[in-house]
This record gives sequence, structure tokens and C-alpha cells, in this order.
Amino acid sequence: MFFRRKAKKTSFSMEELKYSKVPILILDKFWHDMFPAEKKTKQILALEAKLSSAIKEQGQATNDRKTYIKIKKDIMKEILELTTEAYDNENTEAKEKMVKNQQYILEINEKIEEITERLRQLPEEIQKANGELFEESMKLSYGTMKNKEAEIKKLDKKIQELRKELNQSLEQKVTYEEEVEKLYSYLHHMIGADFVEKLDQKFWGDSL
Repeated sequence: MFFRRKAKKTSFSMEELKYSKVPILILDKFWHDMFPAEKKTKQILALEAKLSSAIKEQGQATNDRKTYIKIKKDIMKEILELTTEAYDNENTEAKEKMVKNQQYILEINEKIEEITERLRQLPEEIQKANGELFEESMKLSYGTMKNKEAEIKKLDKKIQELRKELNQSLEQKVTYEEEVEKLYSYLHHMIGADFVEKLDQKFWGDSL
């Protein structure tokens, strides 16, 4: 069981923590355990969606880059295959095909560069989005802990009062039992056990 430690005064910035080795929260089982759907605020949901979108974009961009590189490789292979036909055999159709393929290569290079640049940007965006989600998660967590600690203090006070009341009740119970025992002893001494039994039947009846 974890208990809150007394905080030491220290200079601290949330930015330090946000950009430290915080795991990607939406991929972390413990975070999902701490924040099930019913506990997520609108802000948490919005930041979670933002982070998820950036991660999905990164995955898609990575796949797209691989696809374009493969297409480029296939076109380059086709260009090499057309070279002999185009220049040795003076095949006009082959030359036109090569020109088109070269244009495709230029377009694919631009696309690969565009995706590569985006892939350079995304890690920082993901880290930033993750940091924002982390900060909001910490605000919610500490708000919850603060409220729970206030309730714990109330319960502690109530428990102390109940313990005091219980102790008083136990003391009173012992006192009553001693008084009853004294009265029975007195009656036994005065009239004997047989008569006490008859009196018990008369005054207590079936309640005994």
C-alpha cells in the first residue's frame, strides 16, 4: 500500500517530467487501468484522441514510405529494362515509357521526401501530445488523491469517535453486568437458589 510522503520543497517544472522518459500513455496498460472509460474527463478524451491520431499517422506514414520506396525500385528496374529497347533498338514507345517513368520517379522522390520530413516531425509531436496527456492525467490523479485524503481524514475522525463510543459502551456493559451479578449474589444469599429460580420464572418468564 502506498502512502503519500511529505513533500520536500524543491524547484520543479512540469515540463521536466512531461519530456522525461514517460511511456506512451495510450500504449501503457497501467494508465488504462488507472483511467477506465468512465473516469476519463472530456479533456483526457480529447488529448488521448490527439495522441492516438499522431501515432496512427506515424504508422501510416512509415508504411506509405516503404510502399513508395518499393514502387520506385520497381520503376527503376523497369527503366533499366527499357534502356536497351529505347536506345539500342530506337523504340519510340519504349522511350516515351522511360520519360513517363522518370517523371514518376521525380514525383515519388518528392513524396518520399515529404513523408520523410513528416516522420522527422512526428516523434516530437507525439512526445508533446503524450506530455499534455500526462500533465492532465497528473492533475486529475492529484485532484482525486486530494479529495480522497480529505475523506480519509473524515473517516479517521469518525472511527476515533466510534472507538470512543465503543469503549464507553463496553465499560457500561461491564458495569451493568457487575451490578446484575451483585444483585443475584445478594438474592442467593438471602433466599437461596430455589427461590431465585422461581422468581426468575415469575419476572423473566420466557425471556431467559
